[in-house]
Amino acid sequence: MTAWIDNTINFLKNIESRGYMWTLDGYSNAKLSATSLFSKCAKIFEHYHKFDLEPLNNTILRFRHPEIGFFIDKTTSRDDIIAESRQALSALYNNGVPLPNVKMDLFYSNPKDLYFMKDYIWNNPWNAGAQLSHYLFYLKNNDKPELITQVLEELKRYEKHDGWYNMKPVDHVRINGIMKIFTGLDIIEYDYTKLSDIIHNITDSMLKSDPEAGGCNIYDYVYVLAKSVKIGYRVSECRDKLFDIYTLILTYQHPDGGFSYNKDSTTRNMYGKIITNGRACGGIHGTTLMCMALTYINEACELELNLEIPIS
Repeated sequence: MTAWIDNTINFLKNIESRGYMWTLDGYSNAKLSATSLFSKCAKIFEHYHKFDLEPLNNTILRFRHPEIGFFIDKTTSRDDIIAESRQALSALYNNGVPLPNVKMDLFYSNPKDLYFMKDYIWNNPWNAGAQLSHYLFYLKNNDKPELITQVLEELKRYEKHDGWYNMKPVDHVRINGIMKIFTGLDIIEYDYTKLSDIIHNITDSMLKSDPEAGGCNIYDYVYVLAKSVKIGYRVSECRDKLFDIYTLILTYQHPDGGFSYNKDSTTRNMYGKIITNGRACGGIHGTTLMCMALTYINEACELELNLEIPIS
């Protein structure tokens, strides 16, 4: 069962030796994201191999803006800066570095009128949930418990029986949105027993279908379904489904040891930057998503693979 782990670690060693390229055949662009994602893999497999964290941390910190605290890698997009900065801070946390604060007023000047807490934004809960998750991450890091309480109260406007949204989207977008919200709730150590009824309904719907293809869809599906095991709902059925997905994920691994985002292609773009030519090979983006999914399956199914779950 662990052959895929050995192959993945060999891939990561080769990526490390190439200065954190996106694939083994090159692509050195978007270094902030590449090193941040690599840091998650280093955390996942820390019991199998000790990767050198110092160059990862040094590279990530090089992109930190000294005045505002956010991490900027050749982008002026608000959402990209927010997302990349959250990813960078998560990487530093996984690497054992004390987290610096960010100047939240730059993007969240009025906590009573947040740009993402609008009905039309919640028509796409994947995006809205991501923005909520980032906000909760920064509030937790900046020690703002009163604002955490405030935004969670606002979130109730979009709470439905099977997730959070304004107008109901297709199922995979609904699930992706739930996953984003859960990542934020995990950061603030939320008590999921308060959401038992909703999680039950979400689980009932998910067990009737399979995840859509692709790294994000698979990872999001696993993240959400694993919560049912956490709260003890339909555990046996959830574990059976998750183990089937475990087998599916391994079909995304390539001879080079890495995983691709799609079965026949790597991710081409990230945060507006070209990161690969999209060919069928292992990539650090697909490898990170698939290995994180495998780590949650390992925990939920009690596979005892000795994998660590990174903060995301």
